[in-house]
Amino acid sequence: MVDSTEFEAQFQEDLKKNMERVQTLFDSFVTNPSDPPVGSTPSQLVWKRGKTRLLRYAPGQPKTNPLPYLIVPWLGISRPYVLDLLPGNSMIEYLVNQGHDVYLLDWGEIAEEDKELGFEEAVFNIIPRAIEQVLETSGARELTLNGLCLGGTLGACYLALNPDAPVRNFVAVVAPIDFEQGGMFRVWLDQRHFPADLIVERYGGLPASLMGTGFKMLRPTLEAQAMAGLWANAQRPGYIESYKAMNRWANDFIGMPGQFFSELAKDLYGSNRLVRGEFVLNGQAVNLRRIVQPLLVAAASQDYIVPSPAAEGLMNAVGSADKQFIELPGGHISVFSGRQAHQTLWPKINEWVLAHSAAPAA
Repeated sequence: MVDSTEFEAQFQEDLKKNMERVQTLFDSFVTNPSDPPVGSTPSQLVWKRGKTRLLRYAPGQPKTNPLPYLIVPWLGISRPYVLDLLPGNSMIEYLVNQGHDVYLLDWGEIAEEDKELGFEEAVFNIIPRAIEQVLETSGARELTLNGLCLGGTLGACYLALNPDAPVRNFVAVVAPIDFEQGGMFRVWLDQRHFPADLIVERYGGLPASLMGTGFKMLRPTLEAQAMAGLWANAQRPGYIESYKAMNRWANDFIGMPGQFFSELAKDLYGSNRLVRGEFVLNGQAVNLRRIVQPLLVAAASQDYIVPSPAAEGLMNAVGSADKQFIELPGGHISVFSGRQAHQTLWPKINEWVLAHSAAPAA
């Protein structure tokens, strides 16, 4: 039998803690509703082409890596500042602090006027010019290319079509390659049921509003889970600041250009032409076997956007002799921007890149 005195004491203690949580949340979201500043790692604009920008995050200490490090993120969907979310929770800041000369290709805010932007423009014009600018700015002869999500898909296409590219190493993080393993997106984008052409015709691309709705439909309970986590961790140091920053980013969608979306929906998700060697750009078939650079492929064990097998598909498709696959805990975003990333993915990338930067690629 529970002692009434103990029960009352426990009740009073729980009540006190809950009131403190309420006060903390009120202070953080009502009294001080502003979001924390994001993307605070110092950067310099070194190149611009239309809306696309190339940012340099020069190391704050002597470089430990002779190769510049170029990050190519996804095209459309969301903004890349999640890679530099907050001090202490920033992949870019981490790499800079490790002595890497980091560059970020920012595609800009996609709108209807960008509807003609597709794989060919990205692979034949934008990525090569960005690489040229990185090498010119850094004075290096080669670089490490890091593709994130669809940026990894674009990076793979570029390397397959440019086997002599000045790229020493290729790092692909949660990058879809085998679209047969594409999970729910493959089901949704089935050409028999999804009117990709009609959407492009009407909007010039996939609008941010539809983008946001689609991602939220994948995990309809995610916001409730996030609120439960906020309540449970309200008094944990730094938690509310991280929650605000991530919540802002998670709802800051941008559109996807029509040409790119059409190719993605029909050629890749619809027909899996990339892995089959049937994806044609500018009259040339994209043969992933022509990729011979040392390769690091990272997937996330709880990734419902790019399931692990979809990312691992790059391993068997390339011609690289030196290749490694790792599957880390986390979801599609948290694997490279979550609280555990500074202990899992970031150190692994740093270690692997340093080990593959001293001697020319085989």
